[in-house]
Amino acid sequence: MKNKVKKYWPYFVVVLAIILPWFFHSGYLFSTDMAWGPHIDLDWTNSWFLVNLIIKIFSFVLPMAFLEKVFIGLTIFAVLVGGRKVANYFIKDKLAALVISLFVLFNPFVYDRFLYGQTGVVLAFGFFLLAIAYLLEYLDSREDKKIILFAVFTAITLQFSVHFIFFIGLIFLFFLVLYFKKWKLNDWKHFLGRLLIAGVICILLNANWLIAVPLGRNNTANFVSGHNITGQDLQAFKTSGSSDSAVLRNVTMMSGFWGKDQYRYTDLTKVENNWGRSFLFLLPIIILGLIWGIKKRDTRLLSIGLLIIFLVSVILASGVALSATAPFSYWLFDHFPLYKGLRESQKWVAVIVLVYAIFLSIGTAVLLKTKIVSDNRRISLIFLSAVVIMQAPLLLWGFDRQVIPVQYPADWVQVDKSLECSNNNKALFLPWHLYMSFSWTNQIIANPAKLFFSCPIISGTDMEWGGIYDNSQSAEGAKVLKWLDSNGQNTDLFHDKELGIKYIILAKEIDWQKYSWIDVLPSATLFQETETLRMYKINE
Repeated sequence: MKNKVKKYWPYFVVVLAIILPWFFHSGYLFSTDMAWGPHIDLDWTNSWFLVNLIIKIFSFVLPMAFLEKVFIGLTIFAVLVGGRKVANYFIKDKLAALVISLFVLFNPFVYDRFLYGQTGVVLAFGFFLLAIAYLLEYLDSREDKKIILFAVFTAITLQFSVHFIFFIGLIFLFFLVLYFKKWKLNDWKHFLGRLLIAGVICILLNANWLIAVPLGRNNTANFVSGHNITGQDLQAFKTSGSSDSAVLRNVTMMSGFWGKDQYRYTDLTKVENNWGRSFLFLLPIIILGLIWGIKKRDTRLLSIGLLIIFLVSVILASGVALSATAPFSYWLFDHFPLYKGLRESQKWVAVIVLVYAIFLSIGTAVLLKTKIVSDNRRISLIFLSAVVIMQAPLLLWGFDRQVIPVQYPADWVQVDKSLECSNNNKALFLPWHLYMSFSWTNQIIANPAKLFFSCPIISGTDMEWGGIYDNSQSAEGAKVLKWLDSNGQNTDLFHDKELGIKYIILAKEIDWQKYSWIDVLPSATLFQETETLRMYKINE
């Protein structure tokens, strides 16, 4: 244990340099896609079920707000460890491996996803790196342990972001070509048996939500199936860039996330005198790694294959935003099973980061063999670390204090205590928005009502972005919208036993006054009013 701590202490320091400010203040962390509260969903059909169960168990002894900060810290650590594992395949120098770990963390792809609140994507990226690292090791050793660990980390990756199945699938197909080329495999039964075991592990670790798929009860699977995704979705979530050259520049520089154009956090590409300088400094080392990798016999096929994977990833990441790739992207969305669920093609940048990290590892190893760098090894690697961090310096110190702990209002606690949740009673939370700004957060966040109130909550499913109102396919949401459109005249909503709505909680935020007609409904009575909430009770 002592050796493990000693080995990873630099990585713990990096994690603390990011999350430490949050522990000086109590409260939850909120961003556009991230909201936590005292309650947690334990729906067994959710791919996050096992993780949520672990968090729930720990919440009996630790505050949920504290666990949220620890969870983000563990996410950062997972990315760093994944980067270290990839680097160790190509370079044995511990400090150099740390540099590569910093590279896979401090880049626009991870920064944008973190600041938008897509922690699951970042966590999936960390386990994706681990999975690929063990796949590469299996290529050399053919040890059963390596392929099993690849399967385990692949399964965990898919729990946090099922879209990574495409990224892992592309690399795995290339791995098969390398495997047959290198080993000239004769024992087919042994090899296929190991692949079968790996597949079974992936299925078993995701069994809870996979079982729910044929039953139609898994929301993620229903969404990934893409039945309700149209060309408008692809345009709304296309890779960022005002021109073809801008799209290509964004993708190749690990940027292009559509969410940054909503101005909800500092856009790295708009940081004056910094955008791209660090990457342009690192690019010659990456190119050196590519050239050296092709030159060396042991890594030639791997390097050529990674170059092909890089080019394919650039095309797929550009998606419909690039005029040359748009027809191919639309064809994939229309004809390739489940690919339509990957409506934001920029996620392919995760593969680009991996390829860069590998070539940066090879290039750094080459430089360390030169006399000038070898004689100044520590200084050179520390300088390189600083350059890497400058790719996304705003990750440091609580995301540059762009995300700060916030307490839920005291009157939310007061209203929650007034709710009677017996007989599966539910509360309808209004205004009806999936994302909304609250006076106590001063930013647009994912509606946190379901995570705070002790009663089951029905809240907005409307995305309201890029011309898309709602594509959640929520049956509950459709019923509520029908009721809202009639200004409450359609009373079927409160007679629906499946919904079981006993309360209406109206937050005094945004456009709440347009719901004033609720005051005159004979079916609802104002039961409690506080500074930020109004609670109505549905009459029997």
